[in-house]
Amino acid sequence: EASGSASNLLMEDDGSPEHAPIANGLPQSPEQGKTEQEKDNDLDFWMNNDSTSAAKSTEVEIKTPEVNVEYANVSSEEDSQKEKKTKKKKEKKAKKEKKSKKDKKLLRADYEEAEGITTPSKEQVPPSQAETPVAVQLPPMSSYVTLGENNSIKMTCDIRASHQRGDQVIVSVVFSNLTDHTIKDLEFNVMDTMNLKLIRSMGSSHHDAIKVPFILLPSAQNEGQFAFNIQEIKVPQKLKGTLTYIVKMDEGSTHEKIDFKLTFPCSSFLVATPCKGSNFTSLLESGDLTEKSSIQFTPQDSEFPVVLAKVCFYHHFRVVEQVEKSASVYSKSMQGHHICLLVKMVNDSIKIDGKSTDGSLLSNVLDEIKTMLV
Repeated sequence: EASGSASNLLMEDDGSPEHAPIANGLPQSPEQGKTEQEKDNDLDFWMNNDSTSAAKSTEVEIKTPEVNVEYANVSSEEDSQKEKKTKKKKEKKAKKEKKSKKDKKLLRADYEEAEGITTPSKEQVPPSQAETPVAVQLPPMSSYVTLGENNSIKMTCDIRASHQRGDQVIVSVVFSNLTDHTIKDLEFNVMDTMNLKLIRSMGSSHHDAIKVPFILLPSAQNEGQFAFNIQEIKVPQKLKGTLTYIVKMDEGSTHEKIDFKLTFPCSSFLVATPCKGSNFTSLLESGDLTEKSSIQFTPQDSEFPVVLAKVCFYHHFRVVEQVEKSASVYSKSMQGHHICLLVKMVNDSIKIDGKSTDGSLLSNVLDEIKTMLV
């Protein structure tokens, strides 16, 4: 506006706009054609209007940064929102990757946790979709059962099939002294049958007892092992026996004895043998397992893992595959009989379907399982 006013003033003085003369083909500066008086007038004009121009110029200068600042704030807010969105995406991606790694770790741990119990079928279920397994506390289990007891001595025993011979079982007997006196001269004897005989030292008759090679100090215990020859393993066996001993006291010694019954269940003739899933399937499809049998009952334990653990521990089976409340288990007798079982929990009942090369052995084993679980 200031420059416009000056132009108007120039037009008012001469009546027409001032044109700068051209010299040498170049435009000549207007200042060169002015007189000294005109220059003074122009100088007075610019000096008088300097404050107004300065104010207007300042006003423009103030407005310009305000506009710039405003745009800068908008840009900063947009950048901030973009940064927040990017940060949220990165955090979400990191959490997803962390969860995926955790799931894979849990899956690997779940698969490798217990060899022979957990099977590859579990690997097909992603941990994020599967229910979190609840740990089941297994009860304490011991294969030793009471053989006989009186005021002075207690006997517990465990019966195992020999891994080296198909006609021999080993009976481990723990003798516990219940007195404050020494017990000595222990002699172990049973009445042999046609099918089951105690292995005695060379030259001994089947009526002779076996001397236990140790004494029992007060409140002490020790273990002795006795071998038996057996021919028929398809049915349970029972033997009557007697343990004689001497209790040594300060005032003298007394001769005492304890009678017992030694029971050999069919499960004691089984050997827990590992079996791969492919071999298990081939065995079932081979047609060799011609004998079948099934039982169903309500067990005392409501947890399937507990039931399965007891079947395997007390009856010498190995788990081939387990899927939830169903498991395939396998065992082999000391004489080579195959036994394959499918153990399932349906509601509160246990159903066991079995196949074997011998029907009598299979039926007796299933009856022993039922007796133990109910």
